[in-house]
Amino acid sequence: MPGGTLTIVGICVIGGLLVVLGGIGIVRSITRAWRNSLLGQIMNGVKQEVREGKVGPEDFKMNQVFSSPKSVSDLSEVLTPRINRDFPDLNLSEMRSAVQAVLVKSMDLLMQMTTSGNGDTIDRIQAELAACGIGVTRSLSEELWHKVESARAEGKTFVYRDVIVHKSGINEYQKTSSTVEITFQYSIQCLQYQERNGKFISGNRATPTQTRYNAKVINILDADRFAREDIRGVGFTCPHCGAAVKHLGTDVCSFCGTAIKTVDMRIWLVDKLVEI
Repeated sequence: MPGGTLTIVGICVIGGLLVVLGGIGIVRSITRAWRNSLLGQIMNGVKQEVREGKVGPEDFKMNQVFSSPKSVSDLSEVLTPRINRDFPDLNLSEMRSAVQAVLVKSMDLLMQMTTSGNGDTIDRIQAELAACGIGVTRSLSEELWHKVESARAEGKTFVYRDVIVHKSGINEYQKTSSTVEITFQYSIQCLQYQERNGKFISGNRATPTQTRYNAKVINILDADRFAREDIRGVGFTCPHCGAAVKHLGTDVCSFCGTAIKTVDMRIWLVDKLVEI
């Protein structure tokens, strides 16, 4: 009978709904029980620490979230011709690569020296940075050493992991009567954070930091070379007429024609590394 059939169907539908609702209630009960359990609370805490950057991919398998690299203020197209006119023998590409190596090595040294303090000295910083292909000023080594000592006093460790240099360029060129400065800018990506006694205290272990660094290179008098050379007739002016020698390596004065000897008494050194 049609009426009886409809009744049976209605009963089945209602029964099915009751089963579904009962299942939902059971699931909710299980979910509440899970959240209130010790294991559930631990997992919720882990999720929160991941969001805050306190837990990183090395703690368990997870996919890192990458943000876009920062751009650099690259004025190489404008500044390179000016620098080449003043220093025709200078290889800017090699210098930029060497300065980049100094920047990355300085991060590595900060991490090494704050992780273990076995016989580290400022001289080690000076020597290892100079091995990157360009010298560094003593003041730069002293600045890095001061960071190491301050971190050790507070029981902190600097961590720089998975360092990647995305972009670089010449940012500034300044020349005065006594100094010459070239500033390179680098776009850096790395996992950057701090620990104390092996425990995370600041930074982000989960998401790589995108940042920029300015590296200033200065051209100064090389005192050692100056002491070795016979300074008579050596310099940036003609010893006969006093005219300025425009380029290092010039053999004849362009003004009076006198044979001259010029020696490059200056040297390029990395002087500053500044995160911006």
